[in-house]
Amino acid sequence: MPRRVIQYGTGFVGTHVLRGILANPEFELVGLVVHSEDKAAQDAGTICGVDPVGVEATIDVDRMLGVEADVFAYFGAADFANPATDLLERMLASGKNVVSTAISELIYPQAARKEIREQIEQGCRDGSTTYFGTGIEPGFFSDYLPIVMTGCSRRIDSVRVYELATYGSGQNSDVVAFDIMGLGGPLDPPPPITTPEGLLANWAGVVAQMAAQLGLQLDEITTHVELNPADEAFDYQGRTIEQGTVSALRFEIVGLVDGQPRVAVEHVTRTRDQEAPQWVRPQAGSDAYRIVIEGSPRLQCEFQIDENGDGLDAAYLITAMRVINAIPAVCDAAPGIVTAFDLPLITGRLATGKPS
Repeated sequence: MPRRVIQYGTGFVGTHVLRGILANPEFELVGLVVHSEDKAAQDAGTICGVDPVGVEATIDVDRMLGVEADVFAYFGAADFANPATDLLERMLASGKNVVSTAISELIYPQAARKEIREQIEQGCRDGSTTYFGTGIEPGFFSDYLPIVMTGCSRRIDSVRVYELATYGSGQNSDVVAFDIMGLGGPLDPPPPITTPEGLLANWAGVVAQMAAQLGLQLDEITTHVELNPADEAFDYQGRTIEQGTVSALRFEIVGLVDGQPRVAVEHVTRTRDQEAPQWVRPQAGSDAYRIVIEGSPRLQCEFQIDENGDGLDAAYLITAMRVINAIPAVCDAAPGIVTAFDLPLITGRLATGKPS
C-alpha cells in the first residue's frame, strides 16, 4: 500500500517536495495545506507545474489533521525564534508521523532547546508517532556525509563543512532574503540569522552531532560573523542593494576542544558571484558544498550541484528529496524523535524509475 502523505507548504523547497511525492507510486498525496488564498482550491498538480491529480489545496490545516494519513511533510516557514512547535505537536498527536526541515536544532535533539524537544516528544507520545528533521545543510552535508568520510581516516584533527552559495535575485522569498539574511540591510545591527542565538539555534546541533559521532567532548561552541558591504548599488529582487549595505555574509559555527577547532560549519552567501572576492569560493560554478577533514590522510571533497543550470534550485531539490526519500524509514521507526543515525541508510531507491 502506498504511504498516505499530507504536505504543508509549497514554497521554493515545498514545490520540489510536491513533485517528488506525486512522481512516486509508493506515495499517495491525500492533502495539501497552503498559506495563501490564491493557491487555495487549486489542484496540487497545477500548483507544482504538472498535470492535475485531483487533490485540492486548502488553508484549513485543522481539517487536514482529521484526514487519515501516514505522514505530514511539513515545509512551512522556518523561524528559529518562534518555531512551529505547537502545530508540529498537533500533527504528531493526530497519529501522523512528521518529516520536516523546519526546526534545524531537532536534527540532533540532544542539543535542542529543552522546551522544543519536550513539546515534540510529547506529540510523539500522544500519537505514537515519529519526528524526523533533516535537510541539505544543516542536514545531509553536515550530519551523515562527513561522518561517513571520516571512516577513511587514521587520525582526525578537524572536520569543516562549507556551504558556498550565491542567492541570486528572485531565488529566495523576501522573508529569507531580506528579513532573515539581511541582504541590503545595514551592517549594524547584524541580520537576525547571524546573531549568536540564530547561528546556534540552526547549526549548533549538527556541530554537536558530528562531535558526538566522533567521540569528542566539546568544551564550547563559538560563532563568528563577517558582513560584506556592497561596493556599488544594484537591483536585487525588486529592491536596491545600496552601496555600503550587506551584499554577502560569512559565518562559522565552531566546536572547540582545548581551545582548538575540531568540528565546524562555515557558510559564505553572496547576492552576486562577484561579491566578497576575499572569501573562499567554489572550485567551479557558484554553488557547492565542501567537506575538509584535516588529519591523516587529509581529505577534501567538493560537491558541485546543478538543476537545469541553477545551483540554488538544485539545493532546494536536494533538501526536498532527502526528506521525501526518508518517509518509508520514518514510518517504520519507533515513536519519538529520530536522527539520520537512527534510521536505516536513506537511499534513492524510490527514485530509480525511468529517466525523465
